[in-house]
Parts: sequence; structure tokens; C-alpha cells
Amino acid sequence: MFENFNLNEVKLTDKVFARRRELVKNYISEFDVDRLMHTFKINAGIPSNAEPLGGWEDIECGLRGHFAGHFLSTCAKFANADGDKLLANKAFEIIDIMELCAQPNGYLSAFEEGKLDILEFEENRNVWAPYYTLHKIMQGLVDGYLYLGSSKSLTLALNLALYIHHRFEKLSYWKIDGILRCTKVNPVNEFGGIGDTVYTLYELTGDSRLFELASRFDRAYFVDQLGAGHDVLENLHANTHLPMVIAAMHRYSISGEAKYKEMALNFYPFLQGRTFANGNNSSKATAYIKGGVSEKSEHWGGHGKLGDALTGGESESCCAHNTERILERLLGWSGAIEYLDHLETLKYNAILNSASSKTGLSQYHQPMGSCVVKKFSEPYDSFWCCTASGIEAMSELQKNIWFKSEGTIILNAFISSTVTWREKNVIISQTSEFPDRPTTRLDFKVASPTGLRLLLKKKAIKAVKINSVPIDLMEDNGYIVIDRIFKDCDIIDIDINVDLYLVPLQGSEGVSAVMYGNILLAQVGRHCLPEGIVERILLEKLIKLPTKELEFVVGDDRGSQVKFIPLYRVEEEEYTVYLDWKGKGYPQSSFSCAKDGSSAYAQPTAIG
Repeated sequence: MFENFNLNEVKLTDKVFARRRELVKNYISEFDVDRLMHTFKINAGIPSNAEPLGGWEDIECGLRGHFAGHFLSTCAKFANADGDKLLANKAFEIIDIMELCAQPNGYLSAFEEGKLDILEFEENRNVWAPYYTLHKIMQGLVDGYLYLGSSKSLTLALNLALYIHHRFEKLSYWKIDGILRCTKVNPVNEFGGIGDTVYTLYELTGDSRLFELASRFDRAYFVDQLGAGHDVLENLHANTHLPMVIAAMHRYSISGEAKYKEMALNFYPFLQGRTFANGNNSSKATAYIKGGVSEKSEHWGGHGKLGDALTGGESESCCAHNTERILERLLGWSGAIEYLDHLETLKYNAILNSASSKTGLSQYHQPMGSCVVKKFSEPYDSFWCCTASGIEAMSELQKNIWFKSEGTIILNAFISSTVTWREKNVIISQTSEFPDRPTTRLDFKVASPTGLRLLLKKKAIKAVKINSVPIDLMEDNGYIVIDRIFKDCDIIDIDINVDLYLVPLQGSEGVSAVMYGNILLAQVGRHCLPEGIVERILLEKLIKLPTKELEFVVGDDRGSQVKFIPLYRVEEEEYTVYLDWKGKGYPQSSFSCAKDGSSAYAQPTAIG
């Protein structure tokens, strides 16, 4: 029903989103391609004297090569959106090197082909997620074609997919089930969004082998159970299964098989019961393994049971990016306003919040407990999964502000930006300082008078003026509808309705976060609220300061004050998102980062 505009049709013009996007653009523009591709060359037997990367791109790491796939996607998206020739050439250089590294059988990776033999022999032990990494490489190549038109890139992606198809052809049903069954906590056989990418290749080529291959990754234990309405999320690894939902939605768009649509529609309310105030999800498993990732992060617990989920490893950034993709597709099916609200909440509080305001690089987890701090990637020594998905997220940060459908356009977020609606020959420029100021202005440029329907979210609108004249607000299904003939230089001024309210931590007693509209606030510093400030009176005691940037304080008669600011503006300070009113919701402890790396996916025997 509704779809995003192309990346090159929306330009960010604000001071927050645009800056973090530009930081990442500069980072990848300066990145040494020889270092990026070092392990690919070594694996292919091609000499390389480049300085190796560290972290998850280290020569010994099982996931080496994953960052290169995201990097190629990021270059392609920036180049397409901005017409950036430097980054286009960088993408072509990466594709050329990948062509040199590709084997005659189509195999292309930074790790040896034998890792797949081991996976097939031992199923889910001692090999760390090879199909996850192959997905990232394949998707990067697909994006090289979609955004830059590289036929070489498409050929490499196709050859890699057919190589995988050939491997699977030789395996029994149960062997494939063992390789792809990710029902254990701390799974080492995570395969990412490879099904979704192969469905794209099928659409591009029409090769039936690709549809067959993509279908292999639509696992019945997840798809069929959700399609039947069963909540099977508890104890599953979140970012293994979010991409499986995306792939199922893609399959429905191709085949029209109803169970894949039902699966996604049933999945969403189950996910909501595991969602934090920032719109994101993932934390500890219910049946965690002590010492593994599942003890603190990356999994789903019980529905509506987040009372013990503030571990410091909650809200994996990769989950935010994949949840965003699911919501975009759900919105396309129905236009339901709840999906728009969720997208806006994610955009500020989990997508933007994932990135550093100083470097643009990403957090792995986004803690929201008491007196926590943010930990961001290092430029050459981290390369977590969320480092990789994070740079790509910044390359498409202009998404989900505007949506279109035939003669209708939706404004979803008050972020300064310019959208070019080519089919209508209309340009709309939005100028806003939200959330610092609760107003926004839309300036229209049209070649000739044009009939359009502009939809605004009803709950966010206080008043509207068109060319300085107040108008009556017409409502329809949660939207304010402005249906008129727009002329060149028309101006719409909007007064934004934004209130303070509390969001309880699901399944807790007396633990809640403070929202200002869809903006999540954080208490800054290691300070207690003034004596006598309790949950029921907090909102009336919060005072909005007349500062340039949004800031609230709550104080007492002795002059003690505690400050609240948007979570996405916190950089190095200690902060608290969920306030514990009864001292029972979670321990008042300092932040500790969930363990990174494949060693955290080991399978000890002690069970929590």
C-alpha cells in the first residue's frame, strides 16, 4: 500500500541525522580497500601486504569477510543517493577484487571452503556462522548491481548462490535440517538473511534453482508454527530469526502463499511483547547458558516478561535494523498507523541512537538500565556484526521519513529533509527543529497545480496552517488528511502535539521510562531523583528548560536537580533510561558489556 521513496529522492538537511550519516560516509571514503580485502586475497592465494584488520575481521575470526559485504552495500547506497563518484569507484574496486578472488566453482569468501565441509559434517559445532557471512558478501554484490548497475557484481552473486545450491543438492533433508535448525541458545550456525537475498536474485534472473535454494532457508519450525498462530519466540536467537521473517515476507510477495503473510502478521504482536521503549528487542534467554551470549543478550525471553532483561546487553543494534525492515513491509501491506509509530520510535531511539555523534560508528548493544554507558565500535579493531549493519544503516538513514502510494504521501517524522516525488513532479522541503521545537514547515515546489493527499499522524498534530490560514483538521483512520490542489510555493505550518508520558518495562513492577512524544529520554549522570519524586508525580514535576536543545530537569526545594535529555544525544555520560521506583526491577550496577566473539557462543553445561 505504502512504500519508501528511493534513496536518491530524499535528502537529509537537519543537524543530527545528516551529521551522523556524513560521519560514516567520511569513514568509508577514507577506508583502505587493500586492508578491507586482505583476507579475501589471502584465502584465494593472492599475495597481500596490507595491514590486517582486527576484531571480527581478524585473519583467525570465523566471521571474517562479513564487514566487506556490508561495506560494499554501504558504498553502493551512498554513491546512488548522493551521486558520489569516489564511493562508486570504491565499490567497483571491491567488486573487481572479489572477481579475482572468486573460485571457478563460484565460491567467494574470506574464509576457506573447507569450513562448509566441517559444518556439514558436524552440523552446528566448531564453525561460526559461515552462511551468515556468505549472505553479507552476496547482498553486497546484489546491491552493487541494484544501486550501481554492475553486471559483474550480479554475476558474482549469482555464481555464489548457485555454488550454495549445488552443495545443498547433495545433502539429505535431515542434514539440511541440522545445519539450518537454529533452535538452541547461542547458535553458531546463524545464517542471516540469505533467503531474502536469494529471493531477490530469483526475481532478477527468473532461475527456478534460486527459488528452490531460498526456500531451503524458510524453516518450518519457525515459519509454520508462527503461521499457525503459535508464539515460538521464547529462547530463540533474535537476529537469526528476524531475517527469516523478512525472507518469508519476500516469498509472499513473489508467490502469494498465504501462510507466509500470516506468519509475519502473527509474528508482530509476539515481538511487541518483547519490545523495549526504544522500539527494539533482544536480551537474555529464559533458559540461558551461563557464560554464553544467551545469559545477557541477543535472545528473546517470554512474552511480556522483560523484568529481568536490563542486563547491559539488551537491544542489539542489528535487531533494530531488521525490525525496521519488517515494519516497512508491514506498512506496505496495510498502512496501519501503529507501524508508522513504531518506525518513528525506532528511528530516533534505536537506529539513530545506535551511532556515535562523534564517529558515526555503532553500538553493539544499547543498554537502558541504571547508570549505564554506551560503547561504540573502534574504526579498525571491532567490526562487530553491529559495526557492519551500523554503517549500512547510516547510508539509508533518509528512509522512513516519507512514504508514498499513488496520489498520497505520508509524513512520518519531523526531520528536516527534502523529498522529490518524481512521478508527480513535486518537491517538498521540510524544515524542523523537532524535538527541540514543536513545529515544522513544509514548502511545496510544483511544476503545475497538482492534486495530492497528504497524511499526517493524528496524535502528533495540534494545528495546521496552509499559507498562514488555519484549517479544520479532517480525520480518517488515525490520520489527518489534507486533500487539495497544491500550487507552487504553498506552505504548510504544523504545530506538533507532543506530551510527556511513562512507558512501563513489560513484566516489571514499578520500572518505567520517560517519553516525550516518540522521543525516549534518559536521565543523565549518577544521580538519584530528589526526595519525594515518585512515579505518579514525575511528569508534572519535569520542567522543560528554555535551552537550544531539548532538556528537562526535575528538582527539589534545596536546589538539587536531575537532568533528562533525548537518549540519542547521550555520548559518553552515564545515563539511566528505565527508572526503578521500588528498587526491585533491576540491580543498581554499573554497565558491563556482553562478551563479544565466537567464544561467547560455546555450549557450557550450567543452565540458568
